[in-house]
Amino acid sequence: MNIKHIRPETGHRINRRRMLQFALAGTSALLIPLRGHAQSSLGIEAVRNYIGQAQPSHDELVLTLPLVAEDGSAVPLTIESSQHANGPTIERLAIFAPGNPTPEVAEFRFGPNIDTLKLSTRIRLSESQTVIAVAHTDNGKVLVAERAVRVTTSGCIAPAQADLANEMKARVRLPKSWKRGEAGEVLTMITHPMTTGLTQDTSGAIVPQRIIKTFTATLGQEPVITATYHRSLSINPYLRFDMKPQQGGDMRFEWTEDTGRTVAHQETIQLSGA
Repeated sequence: MNIKHIRPETGHRINRRRMLQFALAGTSALLIPLRGHAQSSLGIEAVRNYIGQAQPSHDELVLTLPLVAEDGSAVPLTIESSQHANGPTIERLAIFAPGNPTPEVAEFRFGPNIDTLKLSTRIRLSESQTVIAVAHTDNGKVLVAERAVRVTTSGCIAPAQADLANEMKARVRLPKSWKRGEAGEVLTMITHPMTTGLTQDTSGAIVPQRIIKTFTATLGQEPVITATYHRSLSINPYLRFDMKPQQGGDMRFEWTEDTGRTVAHQETIQLSGA
């Protein structure tokens, strides 16, 4: 939040009363709530469109972010379902940052190998705001979670620190051993600048947007997770999620840039136990 510098009126001496008025005005400005703290999810058009006509529930989705983000270019975020086992499963999920130039951050669709949601990534925030997550379950419910974050340094206009030598290099980590019927953690990352189209080069020209647009993970012929990314996702897109494989086999991961460039990685899952 910017507090405007107040200059004395030309040709007038500022007396003690006037100084007190200025001081109180500055204090009041500091007490104004962060933009977005009072926002309702239904007040954001992109969020409202994703919710549709359903009456959302605010009790079954947990959104975790830091209260204060010193660096808005890489803010850690985790989303979990607080639903009990054998309850409805989440089929799709979207993340929104309404204070960013583009409110959409990412959307995910889940296959049957993900029965309980636990997902982590890193996002960009341009200013202090309330981040919103919206999930749709297989029985028609809509779940909403909100979290206010105070941002010290904007993350949408900072130039990306590109690692050209390793660009489009994928990394995947799976459990070393996987018991049948038990969930395990999958960690993925790809080296990429996620250029937002909001920064300038040394000559002052706008650097065109270039981002990882989609990410997919499949096990055999079964989709595990399908993601659509927007420019509010952080550099080197990182995604961690839990899954419970229903069968072993080859698991394929694929990232596609908005230019059409693609990189893929494959791992083999072997299940043990009954």
